[in-house]
Amino acid sequence: MLNRKYMLTMGLLLSCLSCFAQKQKLDYSIAPWFNNKKAAVTLTLDDGPPGQFTVALPLLMQHHINATYFVTVNTIYKQLKTWDLVNKAALAGNEIANHCVTHPHFLKIPIDSVAIENAESNRLIDSLVPSQKVITQAYPFGDGGGITVKDSAIRRVAAKYFIGARATQNKPYPFNRYVFAKTDDDYYNVNSAMIADSASMADFGKHIDQTLAAGGWFCPTYHGIADGWIITPEAVFKRHLEDIENRRPQLWIATFKDVVKYHRERNSASLKLISQNALGWNLVLNDTLNNKVYDHPLTVNLRIPKGKVVRAVSRKGKTISHQTNADGITFNTVPSTTPITVLFKR
Repeated sequence: MLNRKYMLTMGLLLSCLSCFAQKQKLDYSIAPWFNNKKAAVTLTLDDGPPGQFTVALPLLMQHHINATYFVTVNTIYKQLKTWDLVNKAALAGNEIANHCVTHPHFLKIPIDSVAIENAESNRLIDSLVPSQKVITQAYPFGDGGGITVKDSAIRRVAAKYFIGARATQNKPYPFNRYVFAKTDDDYYNVNSAMIADSASMADFGKHIDQTLAAGGWFCPTYHGIADGWIITPEAVFKRHLEDIENRRPQLWIATFKDVVKYHRERNSASLKLISQNALGWNLVLNDTLNNKVYDHPLTVNLRIPKGKVVRAVSRKGKTISHQTNADGITFNTVPSTTPITVLFKR
């Protein structure tokens, strides 16, 4: 009889602890940018003239910087004659993204023709660059970044094919503030400063500093590097990479798709405590997005109660690297319904 009472009491106690764990709120934050960086930078290169691959690519690789190449299919065929260098860029970690087949003025063609351009260029690039799948776009001539009814229609079409799209100089400042996307439509109207003249070339470092001060995203557009059109000289491109290098500790340098993924995930994710005991916690970090597409790790800053020291963080038996700080721990992991286990030292 005594054992039955003991077991009943313990069962009620454990049940209460479980309820408490489910209702208790964690003290945590998800960093605005990956690895707690102050701001994000994405270098984007449009069209695909040869110098972007023969001059820019080796420099990007030298600095361990990945960029986004918004390629125009016909330009690659006509200028490079081969997709070998495009595939080299992709395999080096650069994003190969959509800038259409023929580079049309979207504002001057029927909206169904816009859809055809998007679908066909995706099909061709995916078949010719098999190591990646196209999920972002830069509008030819920036058409789609305006305030007209047609611009809005262009963005709605883009949303059927991409997770985000870049416009051109559609804000009075050269970067995107962190809160640039208040609606889903805003992800298809990302602002970009055009590197097109001596002033824009000279102001590059200043624009990064402005982005850092705002905690935003700098996403400049290049065309020709040393050759082609709207040319940025090789020496200037080198200087821009050095400007980034000098600020690297504060910057998250990432491709366009990775920044869009992180921003969308971070702003729809939550961390919940699902169970706890003396040995540790079981947590779930999840978001409202399709995890097959949105698969970028988020940076979680988790406060740990005084007197507790974290021994390990894992998910499904695999260790998640973590760093200990004054308030708790920081770790990176992809949103998922699979629980995360935080174990304390005894």
